[in-house]
Amino acid sequence: MLRLTLAQVRAQLGRVLASGVAIVIAVAFVVATLVLGSTLSASVTASLAGQYRSSAVVVDDLGGVDEAAAVAERVAGVAGVRAVAVDAQAPVKVTGGGAGSLYGTASSLAESPELRWQTLTEGRYPSAPGEIAVGSDSGLAVGDTVAVTVRGARADEHSERGTESATVVGEIDLSGTAQRLEGVSVYATAGQLDSWAGEAAHREIRVAGDGAGIKDAVASVLDPGAAVSTGAERAEQASAGYLGDVDEIRNVLLAFAAVAVVVAGLVIANTFAVLFASRTRELALLRCVGATATQIRRGARIEALVLGAAASLAGVLVGIALAWGVTRAAAAFDAPVPLDTLAVPFGGVVAGFLVGVVVTLIAAVAPARAATKVSPLAALTPVEAGSEPASTSRLRVAAGVVGLVGGGAVLALGVAEEQVMLACAGGIATALGVVLLGRIIVPRAVAVLGRAPARLVGPLGELAVGNALRNPRRTTATATALLVGVTVTATMVVGIATVGAAAPRALDEQFPVDVTVDADSGLPANLAPLVRDTEQVTAVATLLGAEVRAGDGDRLDVLGIDTSDVTATLRVPLTLPRTGEISLSPEQLDAIGSAPGTRLELENAGVRRQLTVASGTEGQPALVNSSDAVALGGVPRTVWIRLADDRSDRDRTDALNEITSLAEQFAPTAEVGGAVAMRAAVDSVLDVLLLVVVGLLSVAVLIALIGVGSTMALSVVERRRETGLLRALGVTRSGVRCVLICEAVLVAVVASALGVLLGSVLGSAGTASVFGTDAIVPGAMPWLQLATIVLVGGIAGVIAALVPARTAAKATPLQALVG
Repeated sequence: MLRLTLAQVRAQLGRVLASGVAIVIAVAFVVATLVLGSTLSASVTASLAGQYRSSAVVVDDLGGVDEAAAVAERVAGVAGVRAVAVDAQAPVKVTGGGAGSLYGTASSLAESPELRWQTLTEGRYPSAPGEIAVGSDSGLAVGDTVAVTVRGARADEHSERGTESATVVGEIDLSGTAQRLEGVSVYATAGQLDSWAGEAAHREIRVAGDGAGIKDAVASVLDPGAAVSTGAERAEQASAGYLGDVDEIRNVLLAFAAVAVVVAGLVIANTFAVLFASRTRELALLRCVGATATQIRRGARIEALVLGAAASLAGVLVGIALAWGVTRAAAAFDAPVPLDTLAVPFGGVVAGFLVGVVVTLIAAVAPARAATKVSPLAALTPVEAGSEPASTSRLRVAAGVVGLVGGGAVLALGVAEEQVMLACAGGIATALGVVLLGRIIVPRAVAVLGRAPARLVGPLGELAVGNALRNPRRTTATATALLVGVTVTATMVVGIATVGAAAPRALDEQFPVDVTVDADSGLPANLAPLVRDTEQVTAVATLLGAEVRAGDGDRLDVLGIDTSDVTATLRVPLTLPRTGEISLSPEQLDAIGSAPGTRLELENAGVRRQLTVASGTEGQPALVNSSDAVALGGVPRTVWIRLADDRSDRDRTDALNEITSLAEQFAPTAEVGGAVAMRAAVDSVLDVLLLVVVGLLSVAVLIALIGVGSTMALSVVERRRETGLLRALGVTRSGVRCVLICEAVLVAVVASALGVLLGSVLGSAGTASVFGTDAIVPGAMPWLQLATIVLVGGIAGVIAALVPARTAAKATPLQALVG
């Protein structure tokens, strides 16, 4: 029986090739994702190992400048220690040099050459105040003069204006390193970084030395509980900080891979169902000569195992090759993500292989069982003698109704209560209900939509519709694979589009003004008039900022306002204080332990003022009247700007860019924000997300279309006599091709249309569960993209049917009737 089964596998190889391709694609997706995740982890760890390669011991989580210096002095006296370096890091903003505003990290350079891991590509290392080196991908050149601001440090902790000018004297090679993920990298002397960042910097000590017990020796001179590790251990810890987001990205990719695997399973199940149905007489003959139903099922499992193992092995190899190709492309395009160490995890390879084999075996169970249910004598009748029954089990119908109705109710409840997780659960249940009821929904949809080709093409179109309805289970299974992929795609497309339309309203509620310009170090007096003269700007308000001590000494940043000026800029109302009042948000009231109506003492530079507390709106800054802010030493730190109402998003973005250009010119340390800036950022993220999601889901759709082509190819073999009879009756080769293409297009369009319909409901409900039902309006729906999905589904159906249609048309009437 085993030899017979293997012989059947070889004989049927051409017929299962499409299913094998589906398995290869799905397994390759899984393996490539796992390999790229491991490659990124290995590359990040390897790049950070270079930073700590010469460090025998690392002491982390140090305090300020004085504490770090004291600890370094103690460590330097330990036997076996050759050199000690205090590394300081702080987030910075770099402006100038023709590169605009850059954000990243400033790090100190070790004085000891043994502990200095950076390698120069141009220029020299900084050696004096006002000199810096930058990473090789910064866009800055040696000789550029830039403004460096340590973000998070107070102005009085580094310089009078909160920024200092620096000259680029060197360029550091960062190719293939994890440091490129942090934005621009700036390097300066330890003294310079202490001057810039003060207590705001993070510090650690790296130690070069010899001896197996040097770690314990260093720990012995430090306080109990000090964070002491070896260089290798510290590299692992540092890489974990980079890889947290990597793990999340990998898990998201695996979720898309899971969709592809499910679709592949549906394609395989349908292929085996058609294949076993076409071999009914052969299997019945085996039953007649003594083979048991168990042996037949075992043979089917062996066929599935061989196919799954061979295709999964190919998928593993293709996945590894794809991952290698991505690493080479990343290197060729100088991508900022380190991918220079290809790592193929054994567990990932095994997991991908097992996924392919197990899915194939599971998919073959139901078709194998169905093939052995027919009695040997009944199965010896011609395969084309009758149509497939359209009935479905009561249990399946009941489960589908429960899923559709119950899931819909949960989905509606999630939307009404604005609970996105509840809506997600309801959406999944609803989708499962539709899939279970597919044998009822799909044939009826085919019958309704099939009227169009029947009228356009005539009798051949009617024949195509009849062929699709003659095998409702097969048609449903073929359509379901495509339905799943299109539904997920349409859900994401509609969700992203409706979120993009609803986000402006939510941002308007979060940001009270269109544009803000903020600088802790202060803004020049001429900036506001220049902004006011900008086209599309309708109102400008300058706010005075001061850092004060409130109540028991809590630090509090307050903004002083001119009520009339600020009112003209607001999009949403805020609680504006009168003279002698301070308006605090509920969060600020809780933080300082105050309450509305009480008196709160504010102090700055020896000046004290008693103000009455007013309850502000959630999320607003602490506001005082401008006269009180002047008394507390407030200086111009913020500008609020309102743009014209009747302008497009592009016009608003142009105005934002012009304001940003003015800020960079006259206030290099300022940061531009507000609702318009956030809208532009959200739109950019959503555009990228849409491209990525559609690209990933296209893999599942491709597998489903392979299933359509596979079903049509097997149908050609199954209908050879029918095709021969049609040719004998006068149907031309083009007519035969037309029948098959119409059938494939009809199935693909029905699946795409149902998927778009279901995806539109789920995507809209997801957005409504976050932003409310008011966010869903007809204008927010991506009608063009949804129509394109259906159109592409129809075109793909044509492509999927081309080869089977050509094969069917090649046979002569006599050959087809004999076959």
